[in-house]
Amino acid sequence: MPRILLVDNDQGHAERVCGRLRFHALEVDVCCDRQRAVTRLRRASADYEVVILNASNIEIPCFNILARLQEACFQSGRYPAPLFLCTSSTKRSPEFELRIERLGARYVYEG
Repeated sequence: MPRILLVDNDQGHAERVCGRLRFHALEVDVCCDRQRAVTRLRRASADYEVVILNASNIEIPCFNILARLQEACFQSGRYPAPLFLCTSSTKRSPEFELRIERLGARYVYEG
């Protein structure tokens, strides 16, 4: 069964996303704390097929967080590394979306 790590400090949003993913028989682990997610990925990045980062809060530096999560996977030395998906319930600019894509992740607007 595919396993997903959801990095989301918005509890209500995390519950909605988990519900949708579990409906499709996907196993989801949630990290509300970004540092805890980094630590988890350093230890067990190969355990996850996908890492989902909630990028809805415009005050949180999601590019830096994404880079730290990706670096944690690299440092774990385990392969294959998970795929990264950034989601947002806030409409973002095309430049934002492109920057996410250039960092090697995918972007989805939940609107």
